[in-house]
Order: sequence, then structure tokens, then C-alpha cells
Amino acid sequence: MTEATPLQILARARAAQTAWAGLHVSRRAAVLGDLRREIAVHCELIADTIARETSKPLLDALSGDVLVTLEHLRYCESYAARVLRPHRVSKPFFLFRGARFESYFEPHGVALIFGPSNYPFQLSVVPLITALAAGNAVVLKCSELIPQTAALIARLCARANLPVDTVQVLCDDPEQSTALINARPDFIFFTGSSRHGKQISQHAAKLLIPTILELGGKDAGLVFADCNMDRTVEGIVYGAFSNSGRVCVAVKRTYIEASIYGEFLLRLKQRVAKLRVDTDADADLSPLSQNAQSDLREQIEDALARGATLHWPPDRAAIGHEPTLLTDVPSDARLLTEESFGPVLCVGCFHDEAEALSLANASRFALSSSIWTANQKRARRIASRLSAGSCSVNDVIRIAANPYAGFGGNRDSGHGRYHGPEGLRAFSCVRTLLLASHRRTREINWFPFQSRTRRQLASLIRFRHTATGRLGRLSRMLLPLLLSTILPGTFAAQSTPKPIFLSMFD
Repeated sequence: MTEATPLQILARARAAQTAWAGLHVSRRAAVLGDLRREIAVHCELIADTIARETSKPLLDALSGDVLVTLEHLRYCESYAARVLRPHRVSKPFFLFRGARFESYFEPHGVALIFGPSNYPFQLSVVPLITALAAGNAVVLKCSELIPQTAALIARLCARANLPVDTVQVLCDDPEQSTALINARPDFIFFTGSSRHGKQISQHAAKLLIPTILELGGKDAGLVFADCNMDRTVEGIVYGAFSNSGRVCVAVKRTYIEASIYGEFLLRLKQRVAKLRVDTDADADLSPLSQNAQSDLREQIEDALARGATLHWPPDRAAIGHEPTLLTDVPSDARLLTEESFGPVLCVGCFHDEAEALSLANASRFALSSSIWTANQKRARRIASRLSAGSCSVNDVIRIAANPYAGFGGNRDSGHGRYHGPEGLRAFSCVRTLLLASHRRTREINWFPFQSRTRRQLASLIRFRHTATGRLGRLSRMLLPLLLSTILPGTFAAQSTPKPIFLSMFD
């Protein structure tokens, strides 16, 4: 989309970023408000462009791409200034006399964002606006598969009067990614497969560029006997086959308690059989591309060759096109060890909580998960032991759409969090400021070193850090008196302040 070299692109971004970062956060948020209104006005055009270019249902494009993005924009408008404002930091009360600490959030500089093709608008624009709110300039590298959506993002940013070169949108071949990283952006945000994420991470690490990686998942749903059967069947089917399974938090594995396994599997098969695969706007699933179908078919055939049982579709030739339901999938099958980006669900059985947790945590992917039960206490207990970065109880996928809550994966599903305060701060650097008094000539740890000071400090350390229980609490109460006795003029007692904002400092 541009003839400029990566070095020129990064240079333009740096020049634009200085002025953009100089604006107060509230002013940047106001500009994002203009972008939100532009998106809302053109929401149907945006959804239509996404649906045609990605072969997804129009409703999915409007809700999963456009609406989710708008809600994140509104969050940044409303909360970015509050989340990113400077604040006072607490301190050990005996180490610093007449000093205070302040913490500031500052932008990294130029953020290089890689967007995927499955949700090309949401997964590009949400990190983009988060980076902008924090004061960064953005180079957005969209998937080469969605040139029309990329061009639309660029036009929307221009119509929102974002300063020139604050956002630059590219849609070139993947080979340009290496050159963009070599141009040394200050921060990288990547959404995509774990294989590509590892390549990005390795390259960025050589240049000491910080990264956030939002990678693939192999999400597990744990279904207990006390679940609402109707809701759970509907939820698992939606979680597995929404956007034809092309969702990072799609349910790829479902484990069902033994006492309801047969009934649940039957109802699951009956519901899957009703899903409609077509190219029209109101179909449940859109067909995958030929290449994607071929890749998925290879994984499914591998599982069948290893002993898996096919429950749907009835015609084996429809594998990769129709939603696919399997049981008895061995743990070493490619379907369970590799990312699978298509409409397929592997179903298994468990007998107790320990086995359910063992099955769910067996995957090296750990993005999200779901638990289906009427027992909230059990749900919390199991969720706390799952390795996934997030967990939904009696729900699925929707957790990734909350702009207030941090989101991200563990293990091979990536690292770092975005959305909510965590996202705004992830796109920021932290600057810590110590403001010391100028009235004293020296501090206790400065030259000259003296044996008397060393003995007094050793006594203080033992008094403060060896006592436990009531004696420990008493030592903290008596510490100010001890300090005034053995180290006069060196330390002064002060209470540990709660964090307060800079507007309240003076």
C-alpha cells in the first residue's frame, strides 16, 4: 500500500509520534472519539467489506468485528486518562527520609502491530487504538489476505483527522515483516499463529524489542453433569463452530462427565447436524478456502488413522467443509498437538475433577477455557487450577470482547495482556521519579563507610525482619522510636502512603 521503505515508514512514524505523545491523554481520547463515530456511521459498509473478504457471515462481521471494536474505543475514550495518569508510589518508611516517589506512564514510541485475517478489523484496530491512546504512533501490518479491509482502516483513520503518519497501514507480503522489525520499532504486538509468533519473538529478542504475542489456542470446555444441558449444547456448538472455527478462543476440545457423556454426545451431534454451511449472509458457517480445507482435512484424517471416531459429517468426503465432530482422538494426533483453524471439535470423557483438569491442562496451548456447571464454587475452584489465561463459566468466546478486562494467553498461546488497564499500560513504559530532600548533606549509605553505622544497621535489620506474630507487629510500632534513638538525623518515621494522584501532591 506504500512505496516507502521500512526505514522511511519508521522515520515518518517517529516524527509524527513526538507531537502525538505531546497531547494530553484526554485530547488523544477525543480524537479516538472521532474515529469511533466514523466507524459507527459506516458500520454496515465495514461489515459488508469484512464479510465479503473473509467469507464470514455478515452478522459475525458486524458483531465480532465492528461492535467489539466500538466498545473498546469507548473504553479508551472514557478511561485512558484515568488509567495512565501519574501516581504517587509507596515506599519502605525507614529507608527514605524526606523523599517521595512518583510513577509516570509514557509511550514506547512506534508500535508495530501485526493483524490477522480471521477478525481483520477487530484484531487490528483494537490494539491500534490502545497504542494510540497511550501516545504511540502505529505501523499496522495487516494480513495480505484482506487488502480491502486494510484500505478501509486507513481511510477511517484519515477521516478521523488523526495526524499524518501517526497511523500507517500496510498490506504487503509477509516477507516485509522481517524488514519492518529490522527497522527497529519500539514495541511489537503480534496476533497470529504460534509458529509465526515464535519467529517474530525470536527476531525481536535479538534486537531487544519488547513484544506482546496473542497466539493460537486449543481451548477446552469442561462439561459437568449438573450443567444446564440445553444451554451447554448451544454454547459448545457456538464456541466450536463460530466463524467456521476460525476463532483463537474457539472450543477445540470438550470433555464431558461420564454420567451424561452418551446423552450429551447425542444431543451435540443432533445440534451440529442442523448447522448450515453456505455463502449467503445468513448461513451459520461459511465454507473455508480450498487451502484451509485441505490443511484441516489432513489433520482430521491423521486423527482417524490413529483410531479416532467420526460422528459428523456422515459423508467422509465432506470433512473440512462441514462441521466435524470426533471422539476417541489420541493425545498424539495432530488435531490435539497443532493449531487447527476450522470447524472441528474433539470430544472426550472424564470421571472426576482431577481427570478433567488433567485433560484440559495437557495441551501446550493455554489461551482460554470454559466450565459448564451449576455449582459456582466448583467452577471457581477448577478455574483457579486451569493453565489458560482466561476462563468462562457457562459461557464461551464472549470473554475476549470485554474492553474492561485484560486478555491474553499462556504457554504456546503467547504472553502479555491487552484490553482494559493492562492493555493501556502494556503499550506504555513506566518512568519512576524519586524526589529527595536537598537539606541534608549525606545519606546513611553514602561515604564515608563507618563500623558504627554498620553495627547499627545490622541491629535494625534484625529488629525489623526476624520478629514474627505479635512481636513482629510490635517491632513495626516501635521502629520509629528505635530509629530516633540509634540513628538520629538519619531516618525519619513516616507512614506508608496510599497511592494518590499527582493532582493531590501539593
